[in-house]
Amino acid sequence: MDMTTCPECEAPAEVRDRHVLDSTDGPVEHARIRCVRQHHFFLPVERLSSRGRRPMRRSLSEVRDLPA
Repeated sequence: MDMTTCPECEAPAEVRDRHVLDSTDGPVEHARIRCVRQHHFFLPVERLSSRGRRPMRRSLSEVRDLPA
C-alpha cells in the first residue's frame, strides 16, 4: 500500500492507483488518492508528498496496452 498526504487537509491518504496520461510535453504519471477524511483527488505524481512517490512499475508501452 502506497501512502501519501492529502493535499487538502494533510491527513494520511492512500494511493489507490496510477495512470500515465499523454500531454503536449510527453507522458505524465497521475495518481488517484483518497484520504482518511474521504477527500478524493486525481493529480500528477509530482504533486504527491515524498512518502507517496515511487518509480513506475510498467513501461509506457505496457500501460498503453492495458484495458481502460
